[in-house]
Amino acid sequence: MKKKIMIGLLTAVACMTIGSTSFATSVTIPNNNAVESVHAAPFATKYVKIQQILPKSLYPTLGDIPTTLNYAENDMYGVLQLLSMDRQTGYTWTVTYGGYISN
Repeated sequence: MKKKIMIGLLTAVACMTIGSTSFATSVTIPNNNAVESVHAAPFATKYVKIQQILPKSLYPTLGDIPTTLNYAENDMYGVLQLLSMDRQTGYTWTVTYGGYISN
């Protein structure tokens, strides 16, 4: 008797599971928008390292040099961090920024 009840319950659960799955996939939602456009592009990242020469007339001390740089390339963008700074001449700084950009 217990086996028959257990088999009956398992059969009912299996039928409900199959029925609810097929019912869920057959539901459609009407769209009232005349035009809908979706652009899906894969997510991409790229490590960028760039070097810039900054005039000392605009950046007289090390503390005046920006520690971040907003960078964009094609459809990718990001914020690069200051990696190093060197004095190239008495009139310029050579700075290197690096970091990841993404779309």
